[in-house]
Amino acid sequence: MKTKSEWAVLPYNSSRVDNKYLISNFFGSWSILNQEDFVALEQLRVSQDSPLFKRLSQDGMIVQGETLPGLINQFRSLNDHLFIDTALHIAVVTTRCNFSCRYCQTKTKQGQDMNFDVALRVLKYLFDVRNPKVNLEFQGGEPLLNWKVIKFLAENARKINVTGKDLRISLVTNGILLDDKKIDFLIDNDVSICISLDGPEEVHDKNRIFNNSLGTYKQVIKAIKRLRKAYQKRKIDKPTDLLATISRYSLSSPQGIIDEYINLGAEQIALRPLNKMGIAKEQWPDIGYSPEEFIDFWTKGMDYIIKLNKKGVKIKERIAAVLLRKILKKENPGYVDMSAPCGSGRSVLVYMPNGDAYPCDEARMTGSDTFKLGNILKSSYEDLMKSSNLFCICEASLPELWDYNCAYLPWMGTCPVLNYASEGNLVPKITATPLHKIYHAQLDYIFRKIIEDKANEKIFWNWANGG
Repeated sequence: MKTKSEWAVLPYNSSRVDNKYLISNFFGSWSILNQEDFVALEQLRVSQDSPLFKRLSQDGMIVQGETLPGLINQFRSLNDHLFIDTALHIAVVTTRCNFSCRYCQTKTKQGQDMNFDVALRVLKYLFDVRNPKVNLEFQGGEPLLNWKVIKFLAENARKINVTGKDLRISLVTNGILLDDKKIDFLIDNDVSICISLDGPEEVHDKNRIFNNSLGTYKQVIKAIKRLRKAYQKRKIDKPTDLLATISRYSLSSPQGIIDEYINLGAEQIALRPLNKMGIAKEQWPDIGYSPEEFIDFWTKGMDYIIKLNKKGVKIKERIAAVLLRKILKKENPGYVDMSAPCGSGRSVLVYMPNGDAYPCDEARMTGSDTFKLGNILKSSYEDLMKSSNLFCICEASLPELWDYNCAYLPWMGTCPVLNYASEGNLVPKITATPLHKIYHAQLDYIFRKIIEDKANEKIFWNWANGG
């Protein structure tokens, strides 16, 4: 006769989702229960030979001696930024720009270019970190305005990578300065190119304009088509990587923005909220919106994307896909704001043209030294990781300090930098911040869709697996 092993129900949080109950635990395990099973669990009426026990054990809500190591590994996978060095290294090669976007968060009074001395230190940081997977990303301003340093970094990163790191290089650009010569170089050096596009012409040209106030849509589309043509010529099967920022002018056009992306060959779209920083803060009465207005926009966009998926159209929403990797695959996608503590510094470092180092892209946009970790011309990687500013960011980025009963805690983070920018306090009441409201609504939507329809869950699994 088989003896019954020792077991325990792990501490869990719960939330009501429609007529079901979502329960989750510290390890990122979760289960959806009907009212009868939830009441049985709450009243500790779960016997080892019951179907409910089997289900909770399979879902990781019940731990037995033989399942504990797997749960520990699951926690490490979901929170691997706590156990490994920085993966994403953002080189801000210039703060100059040829655009005057209405929501710009990075523009500085005096433009500055990164020189080769700082670029060399960026490369040292990139290969000094104890992480087998690293990504070097070029940002600005408009990074192509400092083409010589982009070339230097891309060429030498490939040459220096003698240890065989999984090295990825990417460029975020407005696309205007892309010509055939630059595109050929970027393709030859396996640099992924992401071009900013906010949607159809009437939306894009409200947000993204030249310094002479003229719209940029036609020139951006020309750049996108030139890049697609170059990929096709080389027989590279690669979707167009585009990046949208959602302003008030976008809120009435979720379907139009999504259709624009599909028509241009994109297979994903990030419907991401606008941050109230930089010029965007000054322009907020005209271009900003409430969390509730953004949630309504995002929900309509997601409904449309799911509808398209059911018709066989390949398109996914990036923020949802990030959350789904955490929920379904128990993996950390490295998305800084969705880590707890925040992935600032541990997941990403940003290097300014003068060598100043910040823990995330938003931190360098504050225009303040509050979040500066040091300068890479003077400091080592270890020095940055021991910065008191970084410890303060970690301490201020724990949602469970405020929302400790929420079932969404294993997958939800917060951004202390955005909280500081919007609330004037490093540790505000996190549940009242715009970002928390948005993440909570997005997670609520995802689980409602999982409960609603098995076809939705199948689509979500495809997104989580990179499809």
